[in-house]
Amino acid sequence: MKEILEILAPVLGEELAKDVIAHRKGLKCPLTARGAKALLKQYEMTGNAVEAAEEHLNRGWQGFKAEWMQKGKSFRDERNPMPLKTSANYGPAEIVSPPEPETPEQRARKAEMARRLRETAAAMRTVQ
Repeated sequence: MKEILEILAPVLGEELAKDVIAHRKGLKCPLTARGAKALLKQYEMTGNAVEAAEEHLNRGWQGFKAEWMQKGKSFRDERNPMPLKTSANYGPAEIVSPPEPETPEQRARKAEMARRLRETAAAMRTVQ
């Protein structure tokens, strides 16, 4: 662990480096020295290694690739096909306005249609 900390700490700071090491250990996939160097290289490719490491931890990823940060908001995880913004029915989020109030004519038409439906249903019951 000391060797891995010596690789990560100069770039990430000691606290964040320890968090990355603990995160990987918690996933039952502890970092090796070679893995730490590769991970650090990917962090540095983003242009902001600290931000990349924090994103890595926040998302709970086992590994990290710089391209995941460059895609930004349009990134989609193949194992999670849901779009970033979704509504309760899992479709694209949209603003839905409340329905317009019914006019007296609409209410009368609905009542007339319901009356005819009841009459038709009663007639069909008598035929059977």
